[in-house]
Amino acid sequence: MMENILLTDEWGKSYEKVIFPGKAEDEKILYATREAPMMLMIRLVGFSVVDAVTVLVGSLMIANMGKTLGFTYGGMVVIILLIGAVVMFGGLWWIAQVYKKTVFIITSRRLTKFIHTTPWTRYQMSLGLDKVVDSGAYSKGYIQAIFRLGTFVARSSAGNIKNFKIENIHYAEDLHNWMNKLMFTFNKDVAELDTFRPFVAAPMGKRD
Repeated sequence: MMENILLTDEWGKSYEKVIFPGKAEDEKILYATREAPMMLMIRLVGFSVVDAVTVLVGSLMIANMGKTLGFTYGGMVVIILLIGAVVMFGGLWWIAQVYKKTVFIITSRRLTKFIHTTPWTRYQMSLGLDKVVDSGAYSKGYIQAIFRLGTFVARSSAGNIKNFKIENIHYAEDLHNWMNKLMFTFNKDVAELDTFRPFVAAPMGKRD
């Protein structure tokens, strides 16, 4: 049984187990990815720290006001801690769901991505292979440099369509080189895409 790629981690070696909303019957998934897992960890840790600091500061402020004005503040501190715990777990769940449901896909017809802004709402952007002029890969910022991540970009020939980017992924340069081969094959003979090998994000020699 085929599963929605936005809701599962079991994609299969050649994506034979998954589909995505709007996929055509003769459309073949050649590559799919999410951002690197460490990006999820950075967001989870960052949110946890902000929530914990906010709760701590709030509790200290209430305690200081209670001592100064002479009112009982224990119950109010407990309420702040409970609210902080609810926000913490709710926020962590929210971040994890948005991460899991945001997926970038390259098929035998197009490049498409599903960007979730909340666990329930998303927008989709697609760029047909016939509109791709060229592609590139680069690294930017300290986070990508530290974790050896990169950004892949496919440049569109249509001026009113934004370039297609996949940010914070491993093997961005290899994906760029693979994309060049895909475009060469697409321009030479579309029928050959039926046997075109999907991209495998792994070190050289370990992609079989």
